[in-house]
Amino acid sequence: MSSTYATKSFSCPLCNETNYTKIKTFSDEVIVGKCISCGLAYTPKRHNTPEDLFGEISMDNLQMMYSPILEGKKKHFREKIFNKYLLKIKKYATGLNHLDIGCAHGFFMNITRAHGFKVAGVEPNESMGDFGKKYLDLEIYTGTLDNVTVKAKWDVITFTDSLEYFKNPVGDLSSLVNNNLNDDGIIFIKVPNGDYFYARHILKQKIGFSLGGAEAYSPSKRVAHYNNKTLEKLALSLNMKVLDKGFFLPINSPVWFKYVGLHLEIENPWWMGMKENIFRKSLHYLGLFEFLIFRKNHFSQSVYIVAKKK
Repeated sequence: MSSTYATKSFSCPLCNETNYTKIKTFSDEVIVGKCISCGLAYTPKRHNTPEDLFGEISMDNLQMMYSPILEGKKKHFREKIFNKYLLKIKKYATGLNHLDIGCAHGFFMNITRAHGFKVAGVEPNESMGDFGKKYLDLEIYTGTLDNVTVKAKWDVITFTDSLEYFKNPVGDLSSLVNNNLNDDGIIFIKVPNGDYFYARHILKQKIGFSLGGAEAYSPSKRVAHYNNKTLEKLALSLNMKVLDKGFFLPINSPVWFKYVGLHLEIENPWWMGMKENIFRKSLHYLGLFEFLIFRKNHFSQSVYIVAKKK
């Protein structure tokens, strides 16, 4: 087995128990299992460096890919969902200091800054962090939370599609909440819905039907696959009060590669990928109906939570 993959079993990152039921084994030998104690889906056999997802990309390539956005000619494909995150944040935030963990290139922070927030971010990928610093003039700490020093206290700390790669979410968030979150501050967490991945996996295994293009639970570097219940358990383990929770509409992912052979993050014209977008939205509303009746949601692609100190 390659040294980039774990050679021992890891305990549940939420409750630290070791007993799990195996759900899936990836071709690279990463295992997805469900903790018998707390119900979290996680990877007891995982990559040693889950934060190293994208590798390094040259600044010239990043500048070329994002130049239409930087020049104001096009929108980032996540801009609409970023604004929905912002609405949730503004509903509960009592101040305008925003720290974004796993901020990627910084486009979400760029939006919150435009709405009056003082912003900073943490990003393990050096290329992405340098891009945000150079082209968006953002303050970004490059590295993981265990090797950077986050300064000051913040009114809002966000994780948008990043917490699922954290090997020690309870410890990392405890440190942030105790040392870097104001007493009346909030955390906002949005992650892929682990129950959606489970439904996709079972349907593929049982009847060969796929609800999405990529393999369920992929990429295999994800450490945990949260659902609404395990996100709430995480907040309670931090002694935090849950203010809001729910499910966002799916993001209309770019389909540019199909047309131009490049993985661009520019918003699609409305007609590109229209069938897929309608299908994903229909699944989302089916999931909301399921949640209304059974308090479970296997069809919405993402789940979020807003919490504050008790």
